[in-house]
Order: sequence, then C-alpha cells, then structure tokens
Amino acid sequence: MNSNLPHAVGVISAVLETVRSEQATAVAHALDLAHLLVDPERSFGAVLHRTTPDGGWSRAPRPVTDLERQALAWDASCDRARSVARVIERRLTGHPGPSGVRVDGDRVRVVLRVEGPAQWARWRAYFGIAVVGEGTRPHTAIGEGEHGGVRVTVVAHGAAAAPASTSTGQVTRPFRLGDATYDLALPQRDAHGDVWYFQGCRKHDGMPLMSLDGRPERCSLANVAAHLGPLSPVRTGTPVGGTTGPVG
Repeated sequence: MNSNLPHAVGVISAVLETVRSEQATAVAHALDLAHLLVDPERSFGAVLHRTTPDGGWSRAPRPVTDLERQALAWDASCDRARSVARVIERRLTGHPGPSGVRVDGDRVRVVLRVEGPAQWARWRAYFGIAVVGEGTRPHTAIGEGEHGGVRVTVVAHGAAAAPASTSTGQVTRPFRLGDATYDLALPQRDAHGDVWYFQGCRKHDGMPLMSLDGRPERCSLANVAAHLGPLSPVRTGTPVGGTTGPVG
C-alpha cells in the first residue's frame, strides 16, 4: 500500500468539510500542495561527468577517485573503531575498577584500573599488547595493542609500570611508534648525527618528548622520527658526539 494514502485521506477529509463547490479541483490542489502528487513534467536533472580528455560526457556513474577511495577507507576504519569500542565497553561492564573507552579516529583509547600483575596480564592478552611503556603519571603503564583489527592504546593505572630489565640487568623503556619500537632508555641518533634524549617528559597523549643533547627545548619523538629519521639507538660505549646528555 502507498504510504501516502493515510495522509491523502486526511487531506481529502479536511477539504471536503470546508469546500462545497469544485471539490475535485480543491482536493487535487490540496494534494499537490501536500507534495503527494508526482509531476511527470518535472525534471530532476541528471548528473553528467566527462569520460574522455576531449570533453565527452556520460550519464553512467563515474569511477571513484583515489582521494574518494581513501576517504571511504578512512570512514570504514573509523566505523570499525567505533564498533570495536562498543565491544570493549561491554567487556568492561563487569570490570571492578574505574575504566573508560574513547574513539580517536580509527583508533581506540582505553583507561583501566588494574589490580595486580595477573589481571594486567589478562588484559594484555585480551588487547594483544606486545609493547608496554611508562605513562606520564607514577604507577601507570601504556600498552599498544590491537583488537578486532583496530589499534588500541591502553592506559593502565595501578599496574607495575616500572621499566622492564633485560637478562643483562639493563633497563629498557620500549615505545612503539607506527611499525618501529624505540628504547627510550637509550639516546637516539638522527640522520644528521645529532643525539636525542628522553628525560621522562611526555605529551598528554603519552607521546615521548625528546631533548637534543640534553637541552631544555623538547620535540616529540614522532616529529623527530618523521623529519630527522631514521633514528638509531646509541648503546653504551658508542661515541655520541657533541655534548653528553643524561639518559632518562
């Protein structure tokens, strides 16, 4: 049944109650004003696009451009992130401590209160966390993982956030940036030979801030890697050149 019929019946009833002559014309005009009549003479236009360099036109749908394809892929990634965030929220429903989930574009950020290493190990397994670094606050760990095909950053409060030690007793501070993992316990030499140090300062989102040769000015690790990379760690016994700075 046409979904407009109930509306049409109401319009006709209202007109017949007030108009006694030329009722058919009045009803037709009333239906037209209510946008219930289709005008066969009305042209809704057609979208044309060029198909050849010489100026040919076509009514057929044009191919999707690379920019549009990227935009559609980005929208799909953001939708997937929102879907994964809802799954995580349901999983956190029974979590005893405070927690929160936030979608940031195509990524998800989770904040947890973790009681003990066993619980932290279970969350690490759930989120597929392979790299754990220090947070900006004491007793805070930041884990980078993936869940449902979406990158997830987990901020765990109350977890044992002390830097891990290697078998040689050397302290490490791994931080994952894209596909690379940096040990922030070591100075990082850029492509020009300058050496950058991490002294414990981070941005609000957890991004490490680096100092050039121990100077007070700081630059994010992301910018240093993007504009001055590739970065290579400077290990004990390797000459760093320039002024010796602290290893944070």
